[in-house]
Amino acid sequence: MKTGSLISIDFGTSNTSIVSVMRDEHGEKIAVLGEEGEFPFASLLAISNENKLFFGNKVRKSRDQLAESCKLVASFKSLLGTEKCISVNGKEISPTQLTSEYFRCLKKVVLKKYNIDIREAAFSFPVDFSPEARLDLIEAAQKADIKVVGLVSESTAAYMAVRDKVKGKSRVMVVDWGGGTLDISILETSGQRIREAAVYGEKIGGDDVDNALAQRVHALISDKLDDKSKVRAFEEMSSAERDKMLSAAERAKIQLSEDGEEYPLTIRDYGDYGTKTVFITNEMFTEMVKPIIRNRVLAAINTAMERAKVTTADIDAVVIAGGSSYLRPYSDAMLNLFGEEKIILPEKPQFISAIGAAAAHFTEGKFKLSDDLGIMLSDGSVLPLLKKDKDGVGSKSERLSFSLVEDSTKAHIIVANGSGRVLERMDVPAKGFLVERFEISAEIGNTQIAEITVHSNAAPEEERDAVCKVNGLTFYYELPKA
Repeated sequence: MKTGSLISIDFGTSNTSIVSVMRDEHGEKIAVLGEEGEFPFASLLAISNENKLFFGNKVRKSRDQLAESCKLVASFKSLLGTEKCISVNGKEISPTQLTSEYFRCLKKVVLKKYNIDIREAAFSFPVDFSPEARLDLIEAAQKADIKVVGLVSESTAAYMAVRDKVKGKSRVMVVDWGGGTLDISILETSGQRIREAAVYGEKIGGDDVDNALAQRVHALISDKLDDKSKVRAFEEMSSAERDKMLSAAERAKIQLSEDGEEYPLTIRDYGDYGTKTVFITNEMFTEMVKPIIRNRVLAAINTAMERAKVTTADIDAVVIAGGSSYLRPYSDAMLNLFGEEKIILPEKPQFISAIGAAAAHFTEGKFKLSDDLGIMLSDGSVLPLLKKDKDGVGSKSERLSFSLVEDSTKAHIIVANGSGRVLERMDVPAKGFLVERFEISAEIGNTQIAEITVHSNAAPEEERDAVCKVNGLTFYYELPKA
């Protein structure tokens, strides 16, 4: 097992958690690097007309005031892997640039407050993060002078963080519900192996709860207006006005989830509506959240169990992670579904994925393939490039040679797993089966994405190498022998 120190980061849609882990022969010390005490950093940016940058909880606390003079940028993590840019002061800023600026802000605060210079870090990521999103995350970190030394899915990381609490449990579900994503893993353990029996992700999170509550409050205010000419749909309000309402809704959600029975939600200078106060009861909040939990969260959990071909009775333990763990209607629903004896709620669920990413790094385990990865031949069989139980993250195959079985101007390359499920297709220019040979190789980087390279000896120089990226691979984590 490795010793030394490591920073690990769980970059979330709404909040970002950072921990420092030091491990030596005497044990392990974990320090939460929070923005204010032991709270995560808000994943928020505000950019003024003079391009001055504000970030984190300063933006969250002063959202109403900053909205008047700044462009507020939230949930930019969800844009990674896309070409959707944000327009700021007449310029288009890419999600990678925004994320890089955010990481630079994180580094400055951590250096000033904790005297720690983040030069390298392990990261956790959502199970449905696309290949492009993972590569953008790595690029953003590198631009902020942070070397990515490891990547692990958020829910698997959560498992690693509570490994001592699930010893002896052969089938564990991890439900990581954050601000923007819901990640579910059903993990099966056997000996030193931790296998992902099923993974499933949904773009549903605490932000959706905030939005639903904001729209409900907006509707309540509209219903009470005497002058109906002032009534406007929530979507018709200005972005600054919507931000005000969303900020107020988030505060109400947090208070009601912690200990409140009733919360006076006040929104000031809300466009033509003026300043209004609506009292949100716990009963009202619960009834509003229930459909989201029933139709999205519990439905996603059922989908994951169907993929793993298990029922609630087959699950030995359920690890609850993520910032949305504090929602009372959600925790009640999970208790009703699985029973109190199976639920494991860590002390700091918002930091659990960051802690687990460090744990995975220090254990020196290996992510290995649960199924072969290869090329489908003309007879429907699959010739493995990388083999299950042997290859995984960090593996690179030898080049295998192939020829066409028909005279064609294109070679159709089908990438499949050992059971024949098609993962990707490639069309590569060809000259004809009599004169051409294709050499194909595969490599899996720390993004847990396979890169398939096809080299043609007959194609023009600039077209000889074609590359595709393969996501959706299944791995198990092999722990080192004690």
